[in-house]
Amino acid sequence: EILAALRAKASDVFQDQVAPGDIVDVSDSSAIGRMIGIISEPLTDLWEVAQQVYSAFDPNSSTGIALDNLVALGAMVRQEQTFSTAQILITGDTGTTIDEGTVFGSTFDASQFALVSDVILSATSATGIGVYPGVVTDSTLYTITYAGTTTTNTINYTSGTGATIDNILSGIKAVIDSSHPTLTSNITGVGASALLNIQRVDEFSTVNFSATNLIIAKSSKIGTAQATVAGPIKAPTGSIVNILTPKIGLDSISNIAPASVGRNRETDEELRVRFRNAKFEKANNIIEALYSALINLEGVEEVVIYENDTNVTDSKGIPAHSFMPIVLGGVGSNIAEAIWENKPMGILSFGDTQVTIYDSQGYAHVIGYQRPDPVPIYITINITADTNFPSTGPDEIKSALINYFDQNQSIGEDVVYSRLYTPINSIENFQVDSLRIGTAPSPTGTTNIAIDFDQIATISASNII
Repeated sequence: EILAALRAKASDVFQDQVAPGDIVDVSDSSAIGRMIGIISEPLTDLWEVAQQVYSAFDPNSSTGIALDNLVALGAMVRQEQTFSTAQILITGDTGTTIDEGTVFGSTFDASQFALVSDVILSATSATGIGVYPGVVTDSTLYTITYAGTTTTNTINYTSGTGATIDNILSGIKAVIDSSHPTLTSNITGVGASALLNIQRVDEFSTVNFSATNLIIAKSSKIGTAQATVAGPIKAPTGSIVNILTPKIGLDSISNIAPASVGRNRETDEELRVRFRNAKFEKANNIIEALYSALINLEGVEEVVIYENDTNVTDSKGIPAHSFMPIVLGGVGSNIAEAIWENKPMGILSFGDTQVTIYDSQGYAHVIGYQRPDPVPIYITINITADTNFPSTGPDEIKSALINYFDQNQSIGEDVVYSRLYTPINSIENFQVDSLRIGTAPSPTGTTNIAIDFDQIATISASNII
């Protein structure tokens, strides 16, 4: 356009310099044409600068720094590249320090992850331990205590006659399997090499372990590992298992949830889309929004959220200006992500289960929530059956009680003694002579059982006699 305009103007201006009937030569090879070529290039640059200045005020067409400046008016910044991060369960000898920078490998795509900070393997804030008897004698009490932020539980086992390492560990395992549903256990090795491995069912839920007459030889703790290369590097659950930096005392590692995927630097188009969407986000009541987000997660059965908006720690142990979500069921990493996406800025999410979440800028945030502590209920019923009472009657009574607990016992709800007659009497052809309930075998109680706000009453067929 500039060339055409200049050539037309030159033909008009220089027409009197040629003979009548001739035309002015403004072609590229002529002197005038060459001069026009010199002038037209800087004019073109000016036109393009003017267009860029105009476009810089339109988020749909601005680019680079101009776009950064424009979205900053809406309190937004371009997202820089971030690194994928993973929560790693680290197991090894108690007392071992796994150093920052220890490198682990993924079997998914051969990517590498480095430990973000030192992890000291100990029984404090641990997710699991491995124990063996410190003494092997008859009639000896062996205890393991695990304490969270608000509850303390104890595993008790007394050895019998002819105690051995193997039957002591088997006895403790039987107690865990029958009465401690928040733990799993297995025994590796036999004799002098035998070890009872105890692990939290929810591996994000850490507790302080201690033991009497047992040696805590192994500990499992959670650490955070970061990909050594920025970008969207994936690592499915259980894929980060290779120890690339050998360490004496380090037995095994594994990511207990999929890695939080990093990203490349945000492109102009991605930033434009995010800027447009940000203008249409709606605010919600935070507690209601958080409850809705949690209860709709796959596997979540129940949610209770307690808020402390005072300036002091409340009677439940919740710190000032924080909240405690209590969640039954669901995957820990999904729960933490939902809390992070809905919690208010600067307010602590409190609980004995802690998961590290990384924001879009790569900063770490520790998200806490609480798992309801199960309270096993024991029931003893004496009945008189008539001739029509079926041989399967006792099992039917047990099933009726289990179904009643599943449908009616919520987090923090007391076990009401009199209500237990309803599921029991749903089975016919017998009478109840006595009903005893309690929180230990051979119960003697005939009154309600109080359940704390962060507990839930549970029942199993083996606990109903």
